[in-house]
Amino acid sequence: MIELIWVTIKERKWPVIIYCAVSALLLILYVALYPSLQPQTQQLIEVFKTMPEGLMKALGTSPDQLTNFTLEGLLASKQFGFVWQLLAAILAITIAGNDLAAEVEKGTIEYLLSQPISRLKLYFARYVSGTILLTIFAAISTLLVIPIAMVFNVDYAAEIYYKLFFVAWLYSLATYSIAYFLSAAFSSKGTVYGISAGIITVMYIAFLFSALKESLDWLKYASFFHYFSADILYSGKIDKLGALIFVLTIIIFLTLGAVVFKQKDITVS
Repeated sequence: MIELIWVTIKERKWPVIIYCAVSALLLILYVALYPSLQPQTQQLIEVFKTMPEGLMKALGTSPDQLTNFTLEGLLASKQFGFVWQLLAAILAITIAGNDLAAEVEKGTIEYLLSQPISRLKLYFARYVSGTILLTIFAAISTLLVIPIAMVFNVDYAAEIYYKLFFVAWLYSLATYSIAYFLSAAFSSKGTVYGISAGIITVMYIAFLFSALKESLDWLKYASFFHYFSADILYSGKIDKLGALIFVLTIIIFLTLGAVVFKQKDITVS
């Protein structure tokens, strides 16, 4: 089982390396620009304050948060307001689609199941490998801010980034667990990609509507974008309800996927 996990990690490493590199480059860019943006802070704040509050909320900020322009505030509005969540979701869905559904689609699942390993061991081995890869991505794309800020001599709040990593990790695994369940249920990675992308899109639309229209505020509770928002960079506090939602999502969909995959009709020659 350990060998299968290691082989899978090696097979899936390039998308993770690319996404980590993109995230790192964006972080370097924003941290490097931060000192030059500080003199323009007041003008930017006045411009943002003229925007509708709902629109600012949808962008991951608010008038109150703009009064103190920090590195965390810059990253909240640029990197972690939407971009990071999108990158993490795409990566998680890509890994999940290739874990099981792609193997069935290509016919290589027959070879894997002919080995002296049970379906459940195969199922959990692939999930563990995906978890390791997403953990690496979450760590590099959040905690890397600390050494970058040190290099550019920019003030930062280290504790916030440790909390950010934890919530980012849960968000990644929750998204991955949903997509992994779909990968266990369907025999085409295209189907997994389509349904998963549809779920993420619906969640984002729900988040936008909840921010733009007060009467639809309740919609935010159906969106991962509410439970992992840029607010953590301003407040430094973890949304405990959000963390619980992510944990329950991971447990429920991982369990459902195991049941489905174990009972799935897969012809082995």
